[in-house]
Amino acid sequence: MKVLWAAIAIFVAFCIVIGVHSYVMGTMGKVMNEKNQEVVNVAFADDWQRVAKLLDDIEEEWDKYRIWAALTISTDDIEQLEISLSQAKAFARLEQKSDFFGEFIMFSKLVEHIPHREGFHIEEIL
Repeated sequence: MKVLWAAIAIFVAFCIVIGVHSYVMGTMGKVMNEKNQEVVNVAFADDWQRVAKLLDDIEEEWDKYRIWAALTISTDDIEQLEISLSQAKAFARLEQKSDFFGEFIMFSKLVEHIPHREGFHIEEIL
């Protein structure tokens, strides 16, 4: 009987961890996508100092969620995301609009796919 209760406890703990991870990744996706949209709007207005500040804010936000993302996302994907953000920051500081948008769109797409890849969605069950 004790083995059954231990198995149930492990199963419940596992489900809780999955639920928390899904929630955190979904929240991260929403927050990062809102910030990314703000960067795009400011970049179209050619306010590069503000773009650089917003990119620093995005990097700080990413650092908050990185540990959760590292639990299930491959290291290659994380490195690709971080390289893309670093290159976008460099292009923003150089005020190279076309290169900036190329890298930032790549970063945005990588961030956009994280909640879909890592989250728990009812569509996957049905």
